[in-house]
Amino acid sequence: MTERVISIDEARARLPRPWMHTVLGQVDDYCAYLSLFQGTYRFHRHDKDEMYLVLEGEPFIEYEDGSRFDLRAGDTMVVKAGNVHRSGADEEALVLMFKARDLFAE
Repeated sequence: MTERVISIDEARARLPRPWMHTVLGQVDDYCAYLSLFQGTYRFHRHDKDEMYLVLEGEPFIEYEDGSRFDLRAGDTMVVKAGNVHRSGADEEALVLMFKARDLFAE
């Protein structure tokens, strides 16, 4: 049996600084990544969709065209494949991201 229980608090403790992530689990070819956001990440894009689920804080997703979406705890958002975007947060935010397991290579 390969099932296991993972504590979000324990996983968060493995994230010593913003923009790091840890894998909470994998379902087929997709992973759930726990990540800390603070400051602003660089603009980038992916070949597959990614989904954000905000656990704590108030992060934002900004597109290259200047449009911006402010999120709060409990909010979700999907960034479609090919869209140039960046994420950020003025204060530390804890975000669960669902994406193809190979997307963090970018």
